[in-house]
Amino acid sequence: MEKREKYGRGEKDLRELEVEILRSFTNLQNPVLDYFAWFLTFLGNEEFYFIILPFVFWCISKGFGIRLLYVFIISVYINSFIKVLTAVTRPINVEGVNSLFIDSAEVGSHYPHDSFPSGHAQGSATLWGFIAYKVNRRNVWLALGLLVLLISLARLYTGVHWPLDIIVGIAIAVIVITVYHFVEKGLSGLGDIWKITLAVIVPVIMILLFPHSEGYSYGGFLLGAGLGYFLEKKYVSMKIPFSWGRKITAYIIGAAGLFALQAGLKLVLPEADIFSAVRYAVMGLWGIWLAPYLFVKTGLYKRS
Repeated sequence: MEKREKYGRGEKDLRELEVEILRSFTNLQNPVLDYFAWFLTFLGNEEFYFIILPFVFWCISKGFGIRLLYVFIISVYINSFIKVLTAVTRPINVEGVNSLFIDSAEVGSHYPHDSFPSGHAQGSATLWGFIAYKVNRRNVWLALGLLVLLISLARLYTGVHWPLDIIVGIAIAVIVITVYHFVEKGLSGLGDIWKITLAVIVPVIMILLFPHSEGYSYGGFLLGAGLGYFLEKKYVSMKIPFSWGRKITAYIIGAAGLFALQAGLKLVLPEADIFSAVRYAVMGLWGIWLAPYLFVKTGLYKRS
């Protein structure tokens, strides 16, 4: 049954303003800008995050990579949780709004009632915002801030999100990074036993609080990645080399395995949500433990 949204006077005025803004953006559509918008949309898709997050861990820094992974996954988990709670319908099929690349919006389990907040805006603001926060250089802040803005505006240009979705998505990303800043200090003083315990308990709580497909997927992935981090630290201790030839070779091998597991396990395992958690947990283990183990065993990387 189609959901109908009821608005008060103020909400109705706001929604009418948002419709006008979207019409203004979508009226700008042309083949050249459409291609640019498609590229910006890809930078906010799940496929891109599966490319960039392992790259950071395998080729740049393990310590920074695992932190980036946790902050990002928790942020998109919050995003999906709010989407289900609010169930705001996307502006697709609104009169005067021409929506492009709708397939980028159909990835959630509650489409089309999953507009608020924007996953592309929040995800990109979390990813690039966290990188800018860690690098902390003015030119990096400006460059990555501009990138987040363009990715967010592309969601208006393609007519798949309301303006308020974008604003709130970016605001939540800022809150998540700010909270991390304070939480990290407390976690750094904990021993490994406590950290391992949290690596198990937090994903389980995530699944229990949000027993939908997204909750199982994100919780499962963090469970595998968290345990994988301690297994890698104890039994592998991969040292990232200076050689970009070795890095690129390892990345190709690791990424191929990651995408093979994503597709292969989906075919083998039943469709129940609990098996989505299993699939993503295995992917997390591969990315953080098994792929580094393979890199070391093949001689691409050495142990630190």
